[in-house]
Formats: sequence, structure tokens, C-alpha cells
Amino acid sequence: MSAQRYSPRPLTGGERWTAQALGDLRRRRYRPGAWAAFLRSSLERSRTTRSERPGLARQAAAWGVAGGAAWSGACIAARRRSDLDPPALAGLAWWLTVWRMLAWHLGMAEGGDGRPHARLSPADAVTLTRFWLVPALPAVARDGSALPAVVLVGGATDWLDGAVARRQGRTRLGRDLDSMADLAFLTTAAISAHRAGRLPRHALAALLARHGIGVALSLGAVFGRARRPAIRARPFGAVLRFGGLTLCTARRPRVGTLLLVAGCLVPPRSTAPSLSRA
Repeated sequence: MSAQRYSPRPLTGGERWTAQALGDLRRRRYRPGAWAAFLRSSLERSRTTRSERPGLARQAAAWGVAGGAAWSGACIAARRRSDLDPPALAGLAWWLTVWRMLAWHLGMAEGGDGRPHARLSPADAVTLTRFWLVPALPAVARDGSALPAVVLVGGATDWLDGAVARRQGRTRLGRDLDSMADLAFLTTAAISAHRAGRLPRHALAALLARHGIGVALSLGAVFGRARRPAIRARPFGAVLRFGGLTLCTARRPRVGTLLLVAGCLVPPRSTAPSLSRA
């Protein structure tokens, strides 16, 4: 029953576990004890995944160490410029959080056919690059060329990870990482640009409203109804949002705001299976 409620289509092994865990949480009316049991079960599944797929766990750990070393090196290099002072410790703390999130959700590294993947994909690496760039945004917010460059790179990674995933096959992990990376990157970029006087208040409000509604719908589906979210952002909407934000940070606020707000108004597409009629 939990599986049918979670999604009408056939589920992978990981999705069946998720459906059962969410169903138990819902039946216990989200009491504190139910949340504690949910977290214990999730952590246990994470440990089991790492023990059953050690190559996947080692790869995730290696990427985490590489990202931390790269951030430390970037901070040292940036501080040679008097106008840049990236938050070294805050950036490392952010990256550690992302790394732990990745390790916690390695069980989602499976294809639509339910086959577990032994390795993270190149598309996952590109998506993680967008996460890695998040703490750089406040540090370069007042730089006339660095901020639009970082936003442009973030937009390029959004396009590239989608292109690579379509060619090599999507995973549940990659799908959710991509959505979270967009949310974290665009929100941080918009707030940083607004504080630097490069993004109008109404453009920031439009983006935050879109993200807030999207998060509310997703959380409502998962935790309120124990169902898989059945919406996905449209690629051309993301192009408008990234492009508009890049133009705003490059001091082209009129055209940039128009594109950004237009991108925020693009409705998501439904991923629910269509029902054939007799």
C-alpha cells in the first residue's frame, strides 16, 4: 500500500524503502519518536549501502577530500588579491555538510531499472561543482567581473550535468542533487547580488517565491502525503533564470530582471505517469 501511494509506477529497491519509511512516519503521525525511528532507519540504510558498495563509498570520500583541498587552495590564491576574502572555514563547513549529505544518500545511486550503480557518475561530479561554488558567491559579490563569471559557471554546470545525465542515464541521486544544487546556488547568488546592489528587490522576491513554493510542494508531497514529488523544472526556465541573474550581476538590470522574472513564471512540468483511458 505504501509503495502504491508513493508512486503508481513500478518502484526501484531504494524507492520501495523510501515509500515504506515515509508510510511508517505518516502512520505514526510524525511524532518525535517516529522521526527518531525514521532517522535511525535512514542512517542504518546508509551504513549498509557503504558496506555493500565500498567502491562507491571510497569514491564519495575521495571527492569530499578533493573538494575541501580545492576550496582551501582557492582561498589562499584569492587572498593574494586585496579585494577578495573568501570565508575559508565557512566554505569548508558548507562542503563538509554537502559531503555528508552525499554519503548519507548513496543508496539513491541507482538507475530507473532499479540497478544499483557501483560508481558516482560524471554528471554527479558536475552537480557537486555547483554546490562547491556556493560559498564563493558572497565573497565575490562586489567584484564587477567575478560575480557574473561565477554565476555563468554555475549555469554552465546546470546545463552540462543535464546533458551528461541524458547521455549516460539518470539516477535518483543525480535527480535530487541537481534540484538541491540549483536551489542552493541560485538562492545564494540572488541574495548576494541584491546585497551588492546588483539585483532589484522585486527580482529577488520573484526567485525566492518560486523556490519557496517549490520546496513547500515537494515537502508536502513527501512528508505530508508520503508521495514522490511529481514535478520537475523545465530546462528553458532554468536558462532564463541563470541568464537573467548573470545579466543583472553584469549590470544589465533591465534585461536581466525581465529574463529572471520570466524564468520564475515558467511552470514546472508534471512527471506523473499519464493514465490511459479505456
